[in-house]
Amino acid sequence: MHDRRAVASLSHERAPALVSWVVHPCRPLLALALSLAACGGSREQSAPPLEADALPPHLYASTRAAGIVSHTRQGADFGDAMRYHFIDVGQGDATLLEFPCGAVLIDTGGEQNASFDSTKALLGYLDAFFDRRPDLGRTLDLVVITHPHIDHMRSVIDVLERYKVRAVIDDGKTEAESEHDPGPEQQARMHEWLAAHPEVAHQDVKVGDIGPVGLTEGLIDPIGACEASRVDPRLTLLWGAVTEELDSYGHDPNNHSLVLRVDYGKASALFTGDLEIIGLSRLFTKYKDHPELFDVDIYQVGHHGSKNATIHYQMEAMSPKLAVISMGPYDRVHDWTARKYGHPNLIALEHLVHPKTGVTGWREEPIEAWVGIKGAWKDERKEVFERRTISKAIYATGWEGTVVVTAAASGELAVDTER
Repeated sequence: MHDRRAVASLSHERAPALVSWVVHPCRPLLALALSLAACGGSREQSAPPLEADALPPHLYASTRAAGIVSHTRQGADFGDAMRYHFIDVGQGDATLLEFPCGAVLIDTGGEQNASFDSTKALLGYLDAFFDRRPDLGRTLDLVVITHPHIDHMRSVIDVLERYKVRAVIDDGKTEAESEHDPGPEQQARMHEWLAAHPEVAHQDVKVGDIGPVGLTEGLIDPIGACEASRVDPRLTLLWGAVTEELDSYGHDPNNHSLVLRVDYGKASALFTGDLEIIGLSRLFTKYKDHPELFDVDIYQVGHHGSKNATIHYQMEAMSPKLAVISMGPYDRVHDWTARKYGHPNLIALEHLVHPKTGVTGWREEPIEAWVGIKGAWKDERKEVFERRTISKAIYATGWEGTVVVTAAASGELAVDTER
């Protein structure tokens, strides 16, 4: 394993606006003042670095951009491995799961405005991927649409028509919650397309369809071992559309998100879509007798790093080594962007860096990034962001472009970022 050094400096529990907390991975908690600049501020100062011991052997991070486009293993000791491609589609989600024996795409969404075309970005990435993996025959074994919001399914018809897709799963909901989001209409169009193409299997998943330890039957877990790998990946669906007690639960599509756990040997990941606090509460209640289902190495941060989609008991149950946030960049100023929503939010990041329940891994190098204090999705508001220096193993497409995590069957992890 490479002998790499890390710098540790990150925000901790809710601190005053001009205070950051610095945590050393092997020493007690220290507090240092850090001058932070909000959006309109004029002063900005880097956090003083603390030299850390070498990263633990279970995690290292590589910032070589070439790692994104290479299918070559990043170390001979990795052996059998898969990759998670958290594709930069701006403010939205699209994650490609690359296995030795197949591929799965979770969500096809993204940002569309004068500055960015997420459909072009996603299709370009998938084309390049299949060029590097001709053995897959431009085939996606499964497309998972977590919920019908346009930032999660904007490009689904393009994907269905451009590649061979064996199966699609979604929550089945097509009712419009808001006239401003065309997501439900897009999901209805997807259902029409699937009805006209019966060669593509389709399953709508409700919570009532899911047993006490999750759902792997049907279309959920399509990839097995093959000549290229003896490892049989396991995909387990934990949540879907809620059909009971809707008067108290509500109809917000976020809380009907499909939740997916992925296991590859000793490495695991959890995708919670845009599930918010009420959804997380019901999810954890459902599996109260099987908390091990949440114990994972990789966490795709819920709802693009929103303040209402990551919480302390969830972090304690997961104990992830690293986390990845799928969201757009701070400097893109349009409606429906990370800037307008205040993503990623400081409250979510405080959960992610908490010294007792937060992410356990460390970055190779710290990153200074804009962190949302409040968004401006309501017209009367102005967004407020601050600069924070983060050294825990937290990565974001809005900070670093596409993020690729290699997960070995042995449990080892490696991270490559586009920039």
